[in-house]
Amino acid sequence: MKSIVLSPKIKIDQFKKINFIIDEDLSDFIKDLELSIQPISFKKKYKINFQNIRSACGLILAGGGDLYEYKKTNENKIRDDYERYLFNYFLKKKKPILLICRGFQLLAKLNNIKLLKIKKHVRKFHLLKLKKSRFIKNKSLHVNSYHNYYIKHLPKDYVSVSSTKDGSIEIAEHKYKKILCLMFHPERPMGSKKLILKSLKKFFS
Repeated sequence: MKSIVLSPKIKIDQFKKINFIIDEDLSDFIKDLELSIQPISFKKKYKINFQNIRSACGLILAGGGDLYEYKKTNENKIRDDYERYLFNYFLKKKKPILLICRGFQLLAKLNNIKLLKIKKHVRKFHLLKLKKSRFIKNKSLHVNSYHNYYIKHLPKDYVSVSSTKDGSIEIAEHKYKKILCLMFHPERPMGSKKLILKSLKKFFS
């Protein structure tokens, strides 16, 4: 079975150790993709030990929580920093990268794109109409929504695949590289969950 590097929510304990918080939906999602999780290990000062993740077939930066710029907690600062290193590492290795919600927002931050506040996007559902995509062949998807900030502009060489009527880009992808950005949560319940899982299996194959 192929392994994937997954970066979910974290909690720093009283001993200053990182604890990864993988909820049931996210755990089941990885199983549905027929992947196993390649654990991340750190050296001193939360520096990633990249030797341990060389065999991973790709990277998922999961959702949950906010970027440090928008909610200044120690966990968010540390997570922003090491996820940046993970993203750059897998980008250099030319391996698939899936960015979910907060991960998509981190991409914007790395390219100096400001997030915008949005209402009525938490615990909601949308019908998305899709433009031509390299990775998702469906013309429409029924998806969930759990975010307070949205992305209106994309970095260079990224294209919008689908957005909501109020301007939130919900799906984007790189023109040439294997990078897919989702503002919704494919691991959580939604109408088109089976359809998106089918596309993501191919994405990591």
